[in-house]
Amino acid sequence: MRNVKLGRRSLLSLMGAAAAGAAVGACGRTEPGSATAEAPLRRPMPRTPAATGPVLQVDAERSHYRDGDVQLMFAFPTGLEHTENLPMVLYLHGRDGMSPTPIPYETLAKLETEYANGAIPPFGLLAVDGGFNCYWNDGSANGDLMSMLLEEVPAWLRTRGLGDRDGLPFAVAGISTGGFGALNYAAERTEVELPVQAAALLAPALPVTWPHMDEKGVFATEQEWIENDPLRRTDQLGDVPVGVWIGDADLYREGVDQLAGEYPNTPVMSVLPGNHDSSVFDVVGADMLRFLGTGVSAER
Repeated sequence: MRNVKLGRRSLLSLMGAAAAGAAVGACGRTEPGSATAEAPLRRPMPRTPAATGPVLQVDAERSHYRDGDVQLMFAFPTGLEHTENLPMVLYLHGRDGMSPTPIPYETLAKLETEYANGAIPPFGLLAVDGGFNCYWNDGSANGDLMSMLLEEVPAWLRTRGLGDRDGLPFAVAGISTGGFGALNYAAERTEVELPVQAAALLAPALPVTWPHMDEKGVFATEQEWIENDPLRRTDQLGDVPVGVWIGDADLYREGVDQLAGEYPNTPVMSVLPGNHDSSVFDVVGADMLRFLGTGVSAER
């Protein structure tokens, strides 16, 4: 359990404040890629190496929970008439942070081609900078990251007219340490009765022993890890569909096997040839996006 407990009332109060702020600036809202007095400048990122890459945009927001400016990266399929109320997936990056990319290039390319082929409905991805070696927990060396995701991200999306009417992402995804955080995020959303429609985990970093976790240099004590370990919170996920993609030689395979054994709603449990590297990261984008896309119709 994270250190700062978020109640349903506090989350809804924050959303109400975000909605009020959005209403004030609604007349000045423009499409992504342009700036207004109400919104920070959105600087286009270079396209992904694939010629069919999506639109990528970078923004920044001030985070109370990180005590500084935080980089945001948005990814949208090209060809959308508008992004107003576009369903969004919160994508949590891995150990290396936002560089060179918080989302695998192959996944970004598939966001474009799968949408163009009609295989997925329109939705976007949002990556938020959690810093280096983050497991997306409160009380971390990088700040109170779970509180940032739960209490600040909805406001940031709402002011841009993205996500549902409260600025909530409909789903969460995560790669490596981001998978650790994505499971906890899904549990937190269920606890406040605002569950995500899907959680997609790419090679989630799920150590099952304290020596393995301790070597990561994230939690000061075993008890602190236990309090944040998502494998001990599967009963708090409700009935959220969880999809997992992992290599057969991945060092976190045991944790994924434990998750599959303890949590019944894992409609996708894909074990591929490969390790905790690009041999898996760069081949599963289409499957992950199709899995996430099933949550769009469910939320509407």
